[in-house]
Amino acid sequence: MARQRKPKICYLCGQVIEGKPADPDMAGSRDHVPPKQFYPPEIRNQPGINLHTEWTHKKCNGAYKLDEEYFYHRLYPLVVNANTSMANVVFRDLRRRAKQPQTRVLVSELLRTGTTVTKGGIHLPPGIVRFEIDKYRMQRVALKVARGVLYAETRRYFPLDNAVDIRLCESPDDVPEGYRFIPEGTGPKGAYPAVFSYIHVEWADVHALLMCYWGAFVFCTAFQDPAKNQRDDVDTTQRAS
Repeated sequence: MARQRKPKICYLCGQVIEGKPADPDMAGSRDHVPPKQFYPPEIRNQPGINLHTEWTHKKCNGAYKLDEEYFYHRLYPLVVNANTSMANVVFRDLRRRAKQPQTRVLVSELLRTGTTVTKGGIHLPPGIVRFEIDKYRMQRVALKVARGVLYAETRRYFPLDNAVDIRLCESPDDVPEGYRFIPEGTGPKGAYPAVFSYIHVEWADVHALLMCYWGAFVFCTAFQDPAKNQRDDVDTTQRAS
């Protein structure tokens, strides 16, 4: 008897990906985790680099496209501050991409947020400019990547509602104490750690991720285990009966 294949699951919505859906936007798509554009061409075109992908619906994946562009462009200054060599690689890619109309629009929007005054009203030294960050868009992309990583690690769908914490840490010193408990022997993973690496730690009903981008900054995220949701549903049903 032929072995039955497991259905493909979209890691972003948790639904089965049909082979021939009536709606073309619900067809399957291999999504890079993290996005492919985060690896500049001079890195991803090197031989031997096998970037990780997971299945999504085209519609689910496409909903993040503009925010991923924003993430890549907007967080470049943090790379400049922390990792000069990688910043040079990213800059060459951004300069190449600047020829695209949508990139010019994005850069113009970012430049309009520039100011020489802090939120507290303090004037910055000459030559230093502060740019506003859309935290919602930043976190939206970081959570998408986190869910892709968790799916790869556990082969389970993590609903967005299961996210219990997310924060951007611009330096290792900013990582909260609760995320610093790393079991012995747990090291960072990643197809190309100079661009993206992560540490996954599981304790009790929580999965914690420390995701480092371009060797410059870290997004810390924590998700409640999906199994906890199922147990809560069972407990609620039993109490109701």
